[in-house]
Amino acid sequence: MKQFSVLFSCLCLMLSSAFAQYDEDYVETFSTNLEGETYSVVKMSRRDERVKVKYFAAKDYNGKSVYQRFSDWSRNKKIVAYSSGTYMTHCDASYAKPDGLCIDNGQLVNNEIKNFDGLAIVYATGGMVVSNLKDGDLSVTNGDGTKMTLNLNNSFDRTRFIKWAGENSATVFQTHLFYYKNAPRVFSNGSSDSRMRRFLAVGRNNDGELCHYIVNLSGANTVYQATMKVSKFLQKNDGLNITFLINLDTGCQDVFGVNNSDGNVDSRKGFSGTTHITNAANLIVYYYE
Repeated sequence: MKQFSVLFSCLCLMLSSAFAQYDEDYVETFSTNLEGETYSVVKMSRRDERVKVKYFAAKDYNGKSVYQRFSDWSRNKKIVAYSSGTYMTHCDASYAKPDGLCIDNGQLVNNEIKNFDGLAIVYATGGMVVSNLKDGDLSVTNGDGTKMTLNLNNSFDRTRFIKWAGENSATVFQTHLFYYKNAPRVFSNGSSDSRMRRFLAVGRNNDGELCHYIVNLSGANTVYQATMKVSKFLQKNDGLNITFLINLDTGCQDVFGVNNSDGNVDSRKGFSGTTHITNAANLIVYYYE
């Protein structure tokens, strides 16, 4: 029965993907070879808010897996791309939790602040922002229009933020912040571990248009090398003023999938991960409305 359930879920996912059409004026996918490196890019415009973000941080309280949640939710959605998101406490997705502060659709999953500078907030409306926790100046807006400025390293402010996230059905996760407000936040004397890397970058291009980019580097790079390559590429290619660039996990989980505008899966090298989506411990999803 379990095998049948997985096969049925995969079939539903394929059927939903077959109708996952989007307007190519809002989404562009391309690969570029530059100085021995291949950049596989999904570029998504947030113009008119047609392209939206959804994040599945963990299994739900009924034990439904991230893949099952995604499969149920995506049946009538036009999926553009999905990727593994933040780090997890263990490499076994069946019992792993997201590493660091995490709230899923308003429900607290992990209350522990870890040493990752980036705090991502995905709104129920499909928008996304990232702040630098070290700055201690996270700004959120209440339902009555008033604003709060919070330092989440302060336990009182963290409690207020968790309450705010619950009231606004927000999803929150921590990750490494490698570029912020058009300046690098990583240094050459960091980790020497070289492997494939994937980033999510957000900023405004030469036309002032807000764009989200998933950039996959298949070559072996340290964090510093990959960050400098990707930031330089985006700045030169699109004149991008980078608001933030965060890491997408390719370690314990390397989930990545992209759909073409006709709804078929993009099978080009650089547009897929090594971990099947059924094993996702968390998932960031872009979709079109």
